[in-house]
Amino acid sequence: MDRREEFLQAAKEIVGAENVVSLGDSEGYLDPYPLNPGRTPWPGIRPANTEEVQAVVKLATEHEVPLWTFSCGKNLGYGGPEPRDTGMVALDLSRMNRIIAVDDRLCYAVVEPGVTFFDLFEYIKERGLKVWMSVPALGWGSVMGNMLDRGYGMTPLGDHVKSLCGMEVVMPDGDLVRTGMGAMDGTELGPIFQGGFGPTLDGLFTQSNYGVVTQVGLWLMPAPHTYVNGDIFVDDEVHLPQLIDILTTLRREEIVQNNALCGNVVRAATMRGSRADFWDGDGSIPDWRLEEMRKEFGIGQWNCKFAFYGDRELCERRLQIVKDRISVIPGARVDARFYSGEEGLALQHDDIATQDRTQMAGVPTLKPLSTVGWAAENGGHIDAAPIIPARGELVAEFYQEAKKLYEKHGFDLYIGYHLYPRHMVHVTMIFFERGNEEMLKRARALYSELLDAARARGYAPYRSHVDYMDRIADGFDFNDNAARRLQEKIKDALDPAGILAPGKQGVWPARFREERSSVQHQNLAH
Repeated sequence: MDRREEFLQAAKEIVGAENVVSLGDSEGYLDPYPLNPGRTPWPGIRPANTEEVQAVVKLATEHEVPLWTFSCGKNLGYGGPEPRDTGMVALDLSRMNRIIAVDDRLCYAVVEPGVTFFDLFEYIKERGLKVWMSVPALGWGSVMGNMLDRGYGMTPLGDHVKSLCGMEVVMPDGDLVRTGMGAMDGTELGPIFQGGFGPTLDGLFTQSNYGVVTQVGLWLMPAPHTYVNGDIFVDDEVHLPQLIDILTTLRREEIVQNNALCGNVVRAATMRGSRADFWDGDGSIPDWRLEEMRKEFGIGQWNCKFAFYGDRELCERRLQIVKDRISVIPGARVDARFYSGEEGLALQHDDIATQDRTQMAGVPTLKPLSTVGWAAENGGHIDAAPIIPARGELVAEFYQEAKKLYEKHGFDLYIGYHLYPRHMVHVTMIFFERGNEEMLKRARALYSELLDAARARGYAPYRSHVDYMDRIADGFDFNDNAARRLQEKIKDALDPAGILAPGKQGVWPARFREERSSVQHQNLAH
């Protein structure tokens, strides 16, 4: 019996046999959209509470078995629940699903890792609480997991990690820490004040393998009296630089109150059917056909969503400012719908027109999951999402470079830009047929070339598929990767046994580091 088998057997005494997925079990953990298929399902453990997490971590240290931690494992397009490397055991926190508090006076919540966006939304709705939450594209994932991986939504609090306020963390030695004001016993300040006393620790545990987060505080927004959802349609893609500059300026000025979304015709098509419904030829859908599709859909080459919240008269004034600013773009159209706050929460994803509208109202959904079938019925995808400066000319330049790469490898360029005051997330998706090795080979090549193109311009993704974490970390190369060397020092100090998520974000503990380095050098040599 190897160390993992011994560890899994012993773990049954902690979490119960029914909550241990054994070696060789077909129900083990795998990436649902594998870029490199053929791997064997990973074993895993599902603790029910913080005490069980502490016991499991201590046991893993005794057996020298590394754990790969996740909240719900729904980070699709980035590897899902699949651990980084052989020898690991999945630490699945999805059973820890308590909503500990929701306060609609000061507008915050405290949740465990297994609480999904659907869970929190229904909890708020059932109790009639006067708060709105922020949701990502798919509502089945963990509120906490999305926040710790720096995910985002489309309300004013859409930059989720900025709403993080206090956490509870199991350290690699099994010790339990509360950060910020929560480090005091007998206080309610933990989810209210982001500072604390002394060095701020919360950031150490985002996209991190320094501890297992078992509880977080997060801020919510007051339920608005009025919710306005707006659309901007721009017919000619040449006006992209103007559009980006106008929208990000409006966001910096807080005229537009959320992080606007800007999508292209391919994005609109993925939510209306599969590729075969619109184009049966080889290679990328040509521009002339995209123009036909644009007219058929009644949309622009660029289609933007934005929102306002609060007092109706203020919303009306904000809308007029947007219309005035957008009017300098030839042929651009602005449309908007006004709702009461109650109407906003009642919106449903009944059709394509309501998808972004409801997300901007903080209503979770699974509707966008249908887009995975774009390339094939048995479809999958990987997200390529570098961060770039919110300067229109730079956005347009990188768009044209990405477009050429997609055409080179025979994929349709999906654009879903998320616009922030000073940066933007240049979201492109690569849709493929699962198990189609010829297509997967092209997808891997395209993703690699997109990473290279971004890094050449000084851009990088804000998060990574597990298969590419080392490569992206290599790109943060100032002073011979000084940031990673510091991260490794912290890792070795906090986790000398190298138990927690080795290799996450390219941070390997000492006991794996030399081996990983030699493997990388061998790969480079070949």
